[in-house]
Amino acid sequence: MENTRYKVLLIEDNQIEQRMFQRFVENNALAYDCLIVGSVSEARQALNSESFDIIISDHDIGDGTAFDILGLAKDTPVVVVTGAGDEETAVKAWKAGAYDYLVKDVNQSYLKAIPKTVENAINHKMMEKKLQLLSGAVMSTEDSVYITDVKGTIIFVNKAFCKTYGYTEEEIVGKNSGILWIQKNQGENTRSVFQTRSFGSGWEVGFYHRRKDDSIFPISLSRSTIKDSNRNDVAIVGVARDISERILIEDELRTTSLKFKKRLQLHNDMAFMVAETLQRLLADGDINKATTVISDYFDITRINADKIELQRTHFNFAVLVSQVVEALSPHANEKNIELQSSKSDSELMVDADYDRMAQVLSNLIHRAIKCSPANGNINVQVKDNGNEIVVEIHDGGSFFGLNEIHRIVNNSTWMKEQFNAGQEDLALGLRIAKDLVEIHGGRIWTENAKTGRGNIFCFSIPKSGARKKTPLGITSENVN
Repeated sequence: MENTRYKVLLIEDNQIEQRMFQRFVENNALAYDCLIVGSVSEARQALNSESFDIIISDHDIGDGTAFDILGLAKDTPVVVVTGAGDEETAVKAWKAGAYDYLVKDVNQSYLKAIPKTVENAINHKMMEKKLQLLSGAVMSTEDSVYITDVKGTIIFVNKAFCKTYGYTEEEIVGKNSGILWIQKNQGENTRSVFQTRSFGSGWEVGFYHRRKDDSIFPISLSRSTIKDSNRNDVAIVGVARDISERILIEDELRTTSLKFKKRLQLHNDMAFMVAETLQRLLADGDINKATTVISDYFDITRINADKIELQRTHFNFAVLVSQVVEALSPHANEKNIELQSSKSDSELMVDADYDRMAQVLSNLIHRAIKCSPANGNINVQVKDNGNEIVVEIHDGGSFFGLNEIHRIVNNSTWMKEQFNAGQEDLALGLRIAKDLVEIHGGRIWTENAKTGRGNIFCFSIPKSGARKKTPLGITSENVN
C-alpha cells in the first residue's frame, strides 16, 4: 500500500497532545490527511460530513468517551488511546469493537506504534471487505458448494447446497461426506458413476448423490484440494450441480446445433476451471485476482443466461475510443508502449450501452498491452464501414494468433491452457468482450498484420439505424 494516503480523524481534547501528534506526523512524513477535533460533538459533525480511513480517539474526551465514538464510527476502524494504568478500560473498548488500543506513556513512545497500528487496522478492514465479497459470492452461487476436512468431515455448505440436498446447515456440518453418496449400484438408473453425453462431442462422467429424503439425483461434480503455505492438504472443496433436467433432455440436446453444444461445453469447462483457479488463488492469498475472476465469471454467466439488460444510449463511438485509450495510456507507459488512436473524420454514432462498450474496449486494449513487447506501439483505429463501425487494435506482436476468437468459443483446451498459464484474466476478458459485441449485433475477429509482425484485433458495431441481431456465439468466422 505504498504511496497511499490515509484520512485520519484524531479525537483529542488536550491541545498539547494534538500538537505532539501533528509534529510526529510531520517529522516522520506520514501520508496522513488529518482532521483533529476535541469533542464527541465535533467528531459527530465530522463523521456526518465526510468519511475517514481510520479514527484515533483518546478515551476521556470533554463531552464523552471513546465508547461514544465507537457508536458513531460505523464501519471505520477505531484505535483507542488511554492513559497509563487504564489498560482495563482499553481492553473493554477493544471488546466493544475497537480495532486496537494504545497506552500513553510519560515519554510519549506510544506515538511510534501509530504508523504500524494504522496500517494493520486499514489492511484488516480491507481484507474483511474482500472476504465478505468472496463469501457472498460462494453463498449466492446456484451451484452446491461444500468443504470437507482431509478426513471427509463436512465443515461448510452454502445455501444452494442446503436447498438442493434438503439438509439444514446444522444437520449436515460435522457429518462425513460419504452420506451424500449411494453405497452401491441400485439399478440401471441409479448407478453411482455413469457416462452422459457432454455438451460437446464426447462423454463426461457424472455421479449420483443422495438427498436427506433418500431420493437419488444426478450431478456433475468438481473437487479441488486447498493447501496451506507448506503445501500440505488442509481441505477439499466440492462444487456439485444438479443435472437432472439435463439428463431428461439429453436426447433433445443431441439434435441441437453443434455450435450451441460447443458453447455450453465451454461454459461447463469454464465453471470447472474457475472453481479450481479460485481455490488456487485463495490458497495463495491472491484476493484481488480472485475477486476479478469471480466478477468476470459472473458477467459471463449473466450474459449466457440472458440476464444482461443493455442500457442503450446515442453517442459518438470515436469519442469513447479516445477516452478509453487516454485512460489506459498510463498502463501502457509502464512498458514504454506508445498507445494511440486514430478515427474517421465523420461522426460515428451508435445506439449502444456506453459502459458495456467501454468494458469491451478496455478488455481488448488491456490484452494488447499485456501481450505486446516492451518499447512497442499499439494503434487503435476507428473506421466508417458503411452500416457499421469497425475498430482495429494493432499490436506489436503477441502470443495469440489468427482465429483466436474462434478458438475461444470452440476450444476448451485453449481456455484451459490460458488458465494454467495464469492468464485467466485475459481469457475471461476476451470471452466477455466477444459476447458483449455480439449481443450488440456486432462481430469480432482477428487478422494478420500486413507488416508481418503482430496481429490486428477487430470488432464491429452497427451504426445508428442499422442495428442487427446476431445469435450469441455465432460469427461469420465460425459458421460451417
